[in-house]
Amino acid sequence: MAGSTAVLLSGCGLMNNRASYRFRMTVEVETSNGLRAGSSVYEFIAAKNTMKLLADERSGGVLTRGEATIIELADGPVFVLLKTPVAGVDLGGEATDALLATLPDGGDDYIAAINKLGGWFADPVSAELPREKWPLMVRFGDLNDPTSVKRIDPESLGVKRILLETTHDDVTVGLQDRLQWLQNGGLSLDPGGSPTTSPTFAQTIYQSAFTSEIKR
Repeated sequence: MAGSTAVLLSGCGLMNNRASYRFRMTVEVETSNGLRAGSSVYEFIAAKNTMKLLADERSGGVLTRGEATIIELADGPVFVLLKTPVAGVDLGGEATDALLATLPDGGDDYIAAINKLGGWFADPVSAELPREKWPLMVRFGDLNDPTSVKRIDPESLGVKRILLETTHDDVTVGLQDRLQWLQNGGLSLDPGGSPTTSPTFAQTIYQSAFTSEIKR
């Protein structure tokens, strides 16, 4: 879990000890045809305790709403997932760490910092997401076949940087129109695969890595 989000595990505040803000994440890629980019808007919700914020809240008092960022390239789209390479690390928490000038020391300070990022009259805050915190990136051999998913190396793809900026824009939705097999966030991309001690990549990626906006 990101360093700042760990503070949420302490404290016994009520449900009103929560805060949220939205940020736009833009992924830039250098190609032979010039710079290409994709962006999505996410909402990060934090609470000072581990009580449930929403029915499908992840553990730890934080929840990131949104969908995979899509980069449209000549050889097909690339999806930048909500999932990071490190298990249990929340994308919104990593983005928040990058956007905050100083990491808070405790739960109350963290909630206050989130409230400040989400303030209607606050100036936009921007930052780059550090390379070691970049999310997983994937593409498909066939968009209609989730088992054809392949992990993409950002360097080989030509990813230049990932930019973050606070915003009041609506959270990006609609990915199910493109990936119609998105049915249940609790299922892997190969739910029919045989159990094994050496799972395929598709068996390790869950539909919730593409969108938070489907049931589990």
